[in-house]
Amino acid sequence: MALPVCVFSTLSAAAPASEASAFTYPINNARDAPLVSLGRDGMLRYALYSERGSDHARNIVPDFSRAGYQGGGVSLPTRTSIPVIKVLKPGTGSDDYPRIQAAVDAVAVRAKDSRGLRGAVLLRRGHYRLSRTLTIRASGVVLRGEGRGADGTVIRSDVSDKQGKILDVGTSESAVPRAALDARRTAINMEYVPVGAMRITVTSAAGYRVGDTVSIVREPNARWLGPEGIDTARYRWTPSDYTGYSERVVTAIDHHTITLDAPIMDAIEARFGGGSVYRTDPMRISQVGIEDLRLEGNPETGTINGTADSGPFTALRLGATYNSWVRDVTVRYVSHGFVTRNGARFNTLQDIAYLDPRYGETQGARRYVFLYEGNAAFNLTQRCYNQGGRHTFVIGARVPGPNVFLDCLAVGDSNDSGPHHRWSTGTLYDNTKGYMLRAQNRRYSGTGHGWAGAQQMFWNTEHDIYVVQAPPFAMNWSVGQVGTIEPGKFPPEEPAGIVQSMGKVVAPRSLYLQQLRDRLGEQAVFNVTTEAQRDGRIWDSLSARAGE
Repeated sequence: MALPVCVFSTLSAAAPASEASAFTYPINNARDAPLVSLGRDGMLRYALYSERGSDHARNIVPDFSRAGYQGGGVSLPTRTSIPVIKVLKPGTGSDDYPRIQAAVDAVAVRAKDSRGLRGAVLLRRGHYRLSRTLTIRASGVVLRGEGRGADGTVIRSDVSDKQGKILDVGTSESAVPRAALDARRTAINMEYVPVGAMRITVTSAAGYRVGDTVSIVREPNARWLGPEGIDTARYRWTPSDYTGYSERVVTAIDHHTITLDAPIMDAIEARFGGGSVYRTDPMRISQVGIEDLRLEGNPETGTINGTADSGPFTALRLGATYNSWVRDVTVRYVSHGFVTRNGARFNTLQDIAYLDPRYGETQGARRYVFLYEGNAAFNLTQRCYNQGGRHTFVIGARVPGPNVFLDCLAVGDSNDSGPHHRWSTGTLYDNTKGYMLRAQNRRYSGTGHGWAGAQQMFWNTEHDIYVVQAPPFAMNWSVGQVGTIEPGKFPPEEPAGIVQSMGKVVAPRSLYLQQLRDRLGEQAVFNVTTEAQRDGRIWDSLSARAGE
């Protein structure tokens, strides 16, 4: 069912002075108001809500619209605008790795143009074999095929390492030098920084400038882990392990108040350790494109004749990569599909599919299809399709967000989507469909998963089964979900998060796209969507195409 962009209006009221300074969004203080609704002006309005354990309505659902290439709302470079530097045809030998890697490396040393692009390696239609992992370690390199279908450009990997990858972009090194660059940390001078805040008061803003990239550090203490807090010390959590780093850009400075380019996804509270700010200089590659390819493991070792730990394990990994993209790529015969990690930020993965997972991998760390992990943030995965995965739309440990899944379909998934373990924050599941979607306390699962995630938003999703629990001093939300609410599998007694309009989809159809429209205008939505997306849901077309 297609929903118009603007359907209903809500009476509005100004935020109280004590709260208004934290936000840049219109606030709706009407009693029992929807978390997010459309105002008479066609713009979203946000209701203040209380975190679990508090009776102070002081947080709002944050803006997720900065997720994606170049901060959202920016078209990916057209294929015709990127010069093709190297053209390869399918080889006659048993290993095409040396010549494909050599072509990638040759483009990697060329000068970049004004956009930061060096050029493309074009693999003509046909079949290629790899004995090793293809790597891209430089900015501005595009690897392109001639179609992701079985009759397109098919790269098959014979990598035998059980944790091996077909294509590895960026690096596995930490992307943020953190205290090594600027040992001086400026303490946050606020008792409470709410979820959704874009302004932070510090003890001194001296030395900071507009345009600085800063890390907002949430520094939990033992009190946060103890009985008064989330009470997960018994899961082998330690405070230092849960220090959170959220990278932002300074857009304004007023005395000792710093305005940020994107909202805070996890509240920072003085009694639970507070936080600090410091300047940072991220080291990542950018303007890398992977497009029009089919990446496959070896079906003889990855399906019914193989074993659970025969490689390759992951199809494509982006690490320490920003302002890059993956489009029109299908993967087969692997365990993990598309992974963003190690400071991967502002990337768009779209029109991607995962088919025919490796045989025998139905438990443990297996079949994670579209995975955000590590210090990944501001990534957009849209128009994605899964067939046969285990955890489809999944978040690893301590992922700071924001990250978005938009207009995605899972078929035959055998387990849940959602935050998988260890306090990941700020994920939007926007018009996803599949088996289970859960945000819950996982207690002793795995090696002590504990609270899997906070500030997880399910928006107009349709899954058979839902669990939406509220972490202590945090929140999870579900709006417009269609499916059956069930108690949590591990501690069913945990209180529920905020659930609104259960069983009935709401307007706007997409929270991400409406937030993008509010922030940048209608053209930004056109830049990143198809006509079908703008008309309504696209699950049927994703199913019909099924990764071809």
